[in-house]
Amino acid sequence: MKAILITNDDDLISRINGVDHDLKSMIKVYRDSKDPLDVMSTVCEAKPALVIIDDDFLAPDTVHIMKSIRKVNKSLDIIFCTSNTSIDLGKKVSQMGIQYYAIKPLTEGELQDSLKAILK
Repeated sequence: MKAILITNDDDLISRINGVDHDLKSMIKVYRDSKDPLDVMSTVCEAKPALVIIDDDFLAPDTVHIMKSIRKVNKSLDIIFCTSNTSIDLGKKVSQMGIQYYAIKPLTEGELQDSLKAILK
């Protein structure tokens, strides 16, 4: 497993299920808990190359969780997904060195292209 998708968004999960089979097999979906400690524990244990974070699932703790992830693993790639179009959120998240900032809803093509660019 090379990536973790942290979300409870069934639409986003279905988009992941619709991408190329090789990419899909590299991604584990985490939807168990919003608790920052549980999320951090899962990321640390799995040691993925990529984390796809759904702000809608983790808000209001998303930025805090991303900062914590960065402290533990500075080289980890992050795709940030949100339906929040706030410029303030965009500024905060962009300063963390994410690879892709996605506004929902994403198409399978957008998601597949970003995953291919990062994972291969």
